Amino acid sequence: MTTRLVQKHATKGSREFELVDDEIRYIIKSPLRTESLSVVLYVLDPEPLISGSTLSFVSLVNREPLVELFLDEPDRETFNQFVSTMRRRIIEEDFGRLRVPDKGVDVNVDRVTESIDMLRRYVDPQEIDALLAALEELKQTPDSPHCLHRVAEAFNELGIAQGQVLLYAPYINFLLSGAGAESDRADTEK
Repeated sequence: MTTRLVQKHATKGSREFELVDDEIRYIIKSPLRTESLSVVLYVLDPEPLISGSTLSFVSLVNREPLVELFLDEPDRETFNQFVSTMRRRIIEEDFGRLRVPDKGVDVNVDRVTESIDMLRRYVDPQEIDALLAALEELKQTPDSPHCLHRVAEAFNELGIAQGQVLLYAPYINFLLSGAGAESDRADTEK
């Protein structure tokens, strides 16, 4: 996990980037001036844009580039590791996205089946087809972390339909937040 990147350009000077807590701090040294800036990660789109010889992380609000990196500097491997780490950290800072908890979740197949049935009954299946497919896959292989991650990805891509899904299938919130997972495990161990 690369959390620091130093880049040098023959005419544009140097740039030093460092991921610290919930922000990226960077120093830009050009022949005419030196700038120090920091940007909180949650304002950035995790999907960078490439334009010419730069890769930019843009603002979610106005789509302006807030962090610009020289493409493949100092070398491709180091650059790709840093960009990958930065993308992951931006996603981690997005508090609006549900994700699979680190401690895992014991999937209750009956509750997944009930959720699928409720969603098919009360929500237009065309709006949530990717989520339904991911839930069906999870129902078949409830111990698969990959399937659980697919459910999280499909849910996060729903947009406005998320509200309907959580209304009719609240178990999905449990799966992706892990709420009560420790107490459920403690109850089964007694």
